[in-house]
Amino acid sequence: PSDFLLVRGIYAIRPPLPFSLGAEGVGRVKALGSKVDTALQGKRVVIVPNYEQGTWSDKVVVPARNIVPVADDTDPAQLAMIGINPATAYLLLHRYVSLMPGDWIGQTAANSAMGQYIITLARLAGVKTLNLVRRPDAAEQVRKFGGDRVVLLGDNLRRDIDQALGGRKLSLVLDFLGGSPAGELARSLKPGGSIAVYAFQHGWPELSPEFLFNNLSLHGFWIGNWIRNAPRTEIQELYQKLADLVADGSLSAVVERAYPLDQFKEAIDRSLKGTRNGKILFKLDPD
Repeated sequence: PSDFLLVRGIYAIRPPLPFSLGAEGVGRVKALGSKVDTALQGKRVVIVPNYEQGTWSDKVVVPARNIVPVADDTDPAQLAMIGINPATAYLLLHRYVSLMPGDWIGQTAANSAMGQYIITLARLAGVKTLNLVRRPDAAEQVRKFGGDRVVLLGDNLRRDIDQALGGRKLSLVLDFLGGSPAGELARSLKPGGSIAVYAFQHGWPELSPEFLFNNLSLHGFWIGNWIRNAPRTEIQELYQKLADLVADGSLSAVVERAYPLDQFKEAIDRSLKGTRNGKILFKLDPD
């Protein structure tokens, strides 16, 4: 989605034209500059998604600081997707509150690829998830992901959230939608809890007086800021950790299809369909 937001001119960056699209990707080092560590030759690497290089290409020149070596025997399709969503999910779960096993978090758009990563990483930490979705088929999908409680958006959302939680309170709300769904989740936050917004389809969350009275906090998060400001060692550690989770089968997302680059029109059209059943990728020439 970030690639298409950039094309529409509503993303956080507007690079000068001409510009090659694509933030995420995985590949193999084929050639090195004279000052680059020769140990990188032939290594499989994940590209750090800072938009300094476009990844919709068979070959790309990448500064050495923008690659992270990963295991050679790991599914490249899954590795190609860890740049933005899994990294964002991990950071959202670790930056704003100190979550403990047994704590509860709530999220909107839980059936998205991002929602799937949040559920997986929360489960690995022993954290429970309350998940909002729009459709019954999406609810079933989220249950298969491992979501602990699933609530359909509807006229009785407040009541349904309360029933799903059974008297428990949320420590953290992760919001993609904005508007009233996030606002209703926020009403179930414990004192001192946080709302972290990483997208805003319908504007900012609608906040009730509890936001003030319960000392809640609201945060906006964009991974580009973290990549720009975090130490290089921290960036490398996070992506290697995510790659390890992919390697052992703990972390994955559904891929509907990988298209060759010369079918980019079909790939883009399918990616923009709300009815697709997984991520759309480009599968590029391995040579």
